Amino acid sequence: MLKMISSSDLMKAVGRSGRLVPFFKAVCVYFVVGGGAPSLSAAALKCAPVLCLLLCVLVRARGAPQPHRRYAHRVATGLALSAAGDALLVWPQHFVAGMAAFAGAHVAYILAFGWQPRAYGAALALAAGALAYVRAVPAPAPLRALVPAYALLLAAMAWRGTARAGAQRPGALLFLLSDAILGYGLFAEPVPYNQALVMSTYYLGQLGIALSALEPARAVAAPQ
Repeated sequence: MLKMISSSDLMKAVGRSGRLVPFFKAVCVYFVVGGGAPSLSAAALKCAPVLCLLLCVLVRARGAPQPHRRYAHRVATGLALSAAGDALLVWPQHFVAGMAAFAGAHVAYILAFGWQPRAYGAALALAAGALAYVRAVPAPAPLRALVPAYALLLAAMAWRGTARAGAQRPGALLFLLSDAILGYGLFAEPVPYNQALVMSTYYLGQLGIALSALEPARAVAAPQ
């Protein structure tokens, strides 16, 4: 999976004052001691990698020229909402609230990625895939309307993320894959190594999106 995000990009990013080292350390700590029963410590361990990315993006945004600063702020908003969603999903009774937080994160990412180029073919493919997925993996009755709406919003985020070159392209697809695995495990049948698969693709997805905001300002297209 790491190869989907260019290894040279990763090495460059880590080499810039080592600012991504805390992220990788937090991911390692989560996989070693994270999970378990719902608790504040479990929520903190789960959120820590995304919060590290959020801090990196906010630091990068300081003093950056427009439109890069606006792009970075929107990515930072998506990361902050994602961290809130991570915390809420630690407690099963807050599943809908967690879904709402992640829906807000997708909206923030869509606004960051912008609307050019259109890439209508990718839009149709992703929308069709989302609809086929929710048909094949139906949610329970209380979530029957919410899950399809979320799936389409997630597909829209992946559409905009993949519309142009950059680290956000594999990042958006990995985010989509993570949620697809999570949904299948929740609504269909148990998935072997579910937590490892869901969280590894999720953290890599967020890393890719964050890296797009850490790229030099000239590499970030102005949102339309």
